[in-house]
Amino acid sequence: MNLLHFRLSLIISLLIFVINMNDAFCQKVAVVLSGGGSRGAAHVGVLKALEENNIPIDYIIGTSIGAFVGGLYAAGYSPEEIEKLLTSAEVKRWSSGAPNPNYNYFYKKGDPNASWITLDFDFNKSLSKILPSNLVSTTEMDFTLMSLFAGPSAASGQNFDSLFIPFRCVAADIDASQAITLATGDLGKAVRASLTFPLFFKPLRIDGRLLFDGGMYNNFPHDVANEVFKPDVIIGSKVSKNYPSPDPDDVVSQIQKMLMTDADFNLSVENGIIIEPDLVKPNLTDFSLAEEFISIAYQETLQKIPEIKAKISNFRTPEEVNENRNKFKDRMQPLFIDSVNTVNKTKNEAVYLNKIFFHQYQTVTLKDVEPGYYNVATDRYFELGMPSLTLDRKSQKYFLDLDLKKADRFNILFGGNLSSRLANMAFVELNYKYLFTQGLKLKTNVYFGRFYTSFLLGFRLESPSKTPFYLDGNLVYNHFNYFKSDNHFFGDVTPSYLIENENFARVTGGIPTSIKGKLEAGITVGSLDDNYYQTNQFSREDTADVTKFRFTGGGLSWELNSLNRKLYPNSGSRFVMEGSLVSGRESFYSGSLSTEQIDNEDIKHDWVRLRIVWENYFKRIGRLKLGFYGELSLSNQEFFTNYTSSLLVAPAFLQIPESKTTFLPNYRAHNYGVGGLTAILILSRNVDVRLENYLFQPYQQILRDADNQPFYGEKFVKRYYMGSAAVVYQTFLGPISFSVNYFDNPENKVFFALNIGYLIFNKRALY
Repeated sequence: MNLLHFRLSLIISLLIFVINMNDAFCQKVAVVLSGGGSRGAAHVGVLKALEENNIPIDYIIGTSIGAFVGGLYAAGYSPEEIEKLLTSAEVKRWSSGAPNPNYNYFYKKGDPNASWITLDFDFNKSLSKILPSNLVSTTEMDFTLMSLFAGPSAASGQNFDSLFIPFRCVAADIDASQAITLATGDLGKAVRASLTFPLFFKPLRIDGRLLFDGGMYNNFPHDVANEVFKPDVIIGSKVSKNYPSPDPDDVVSQIQKMLMTDADFNLSVENGIIIEPDLVKPNLTDFSLAEEFISIAYQETLQKIPEIKAKISNFRTPEEVNENRNKFKDRMQPLFIDSVNTVNKTKNEAVYLNKIFFHQYQTVTLKDVEPGYYNVATDRYFELGMPSLTLDRKSQKYFLDLDLKKADRFNILFGGNLSSRLANMAFVELNYKYLFTQGLKLKTNVYFGRFYTSFLLGFRLESPSKTPFYLDGNLVYNHFNYFKSDNHFFGDVTPSYLIENENFARVTGGIPTSIKGKLEAGITVGSLDDNYYQTNQFSREDTADVTKFRFTGGGLSWELNSLNRKLYPNSGSRFVMEGSLVSGRESFYSGSLSTEQIDNEDIKHDWVRLRIVWENYFKRIGRLKLGFYGELSLSNQEFFTNYTSSLLVAPAFLQIPESKTTFLPNYRAHNYGVGGLTAILILSRNVDVRLENYLFQPYQQILRDADNQPFYGEKFVKRYYMGSAAVVYQTFLGPISFSVNYFDNPENKVFFALNIGYLIFNKRALY
């Protein structure tokens, strides 16, 4: 029996010896991926070439974009899957903070305004906390990272050694002024922390530490690879360099040097191989060259393959890698969610969140949750952190934590327009948000300038039901002074004195018909008070004619809108179909120069109007973008007391921004059609050259006789052109435009304009 034990012990010892000897000759390979912004797409080309040439990858370590690519690989995504992601429109969009068009709900946007900047605040917060901490929205980035990494993170038990490939990523703890290595916890949050370039993205708190981009302190973590994994061979993918010495006259270079510590890019000759593809330097978040970078790095890695193979003796076929990858993926649980974190939320807030996410269902998929997530983001009653999914091992379903905290109840908007003409104006809006089982928003805004002044007081009630709906109410005062606007650039304008005042209350209710569509119905009660001379020969002693119109109106509209900008769009489309009914009574009070010399009161007017608009920008051809505009307006509206008062209430075509700042009789008619073409030369992401041309065809032009009485011209006899050539630079605050405009007007037909900001006003009284 002792002999048997001896023989068994000897066999076991020999087996252990053979296994250890095999391990001794089986080199472990670590891949280290540097930071480098969008150039980090090149890392995918490196991984792709290594896999195809049987080079084993036993560990992967990354910083910043290297953490993202490395995390994806460690989570079981193949190089081909990572390449597809990094070259997608989604990554290009969320890296720049652009809204997700699939969840950029049109019905939530409200009416456009002239705002440049929005600041959230509460009265108990200091000024430093009111200022935004990031330039780029991370809403979509955070959700994408959660959906990419939640399954792998749960399958690994939140232990990065138990992923498909053991993984580490580096982040920066600015409080301790040191780099930290993340090895456990939520994988998506770890990657997101390492990606958080200062000022661009909002920082993330993990285990009580506020974390930023790991590249601040360690942009090439080969030291982490050696210390943690002790590999035999390190393959480094380097797509960045240390910043040069700061220039005393260049503040950007000084900030770069303060934020980023020089990285050590030197690997030991014995076990290190660096792959450094020759890449151009795009914007930090510009992934438009991702496909090119991947290809360049792939070719560069292929040239290094003989050198890499000379350092290792064991290889791993793509089939073996995919088999192991699939085994890891098989451990992942489907992303079924049965609860949302409502801890520390009031009862009403919890009801509101459950309505958004679950409606009548108890379990939803991640795809079901996605619209609710963007609803919460756009409603702005809560401030979203980085969401996470935690697997309940017992139920095998996930718990969704949105990392919510109450948003500031107030926000203030600043904006307006600075013009080379007299269309200068300032804009301020104050908003207040309150959440119960429904959402309530109150707002007031003011425009003030020589040409345009306005005041608005309004509310919006929002219901997060399965079919959401909203109710808007607004009290509005609009004042347009064409006299002060026009006399600066027209020598002899008729009428030379024209002031419009509008006071109205409007209540509107609506529902979304799609992500980009809404159906809306409204009722308006208001008054128009117009003051004008019908001649340009008057003195200070003269008095103006006055027309007052008291009315009630109702309207129904259906709109689809995917335009990318509120002014000067260059992509998307808009379709509007609306019908309206107006009933009111006119009063006319003659001035000292009036030919009528008779006051008329209580003149009844009723009319209906149908309007259809289609605006569309077609696919880009190189740098050229073409657009089309069509409009049809039909009405049974009748004349008012005189020519000018009839024009003032007639529908007007005002598509070019500058047309809104002057009184253009030739582009007003009761019935008309418009066709237009736009050609846009896209010089860069922020600079367009626009050519807009429109043909305005009235059915019958409104003319006047010698006594300023209106009458219709012949059918389809007259038509008028409107055109504009503009250079538009889109800044982060708003557009700067220089335009040459042409209007078929009796006076100056061509004029130049420089505008900084938005020629956008509060809605008008008449539909």
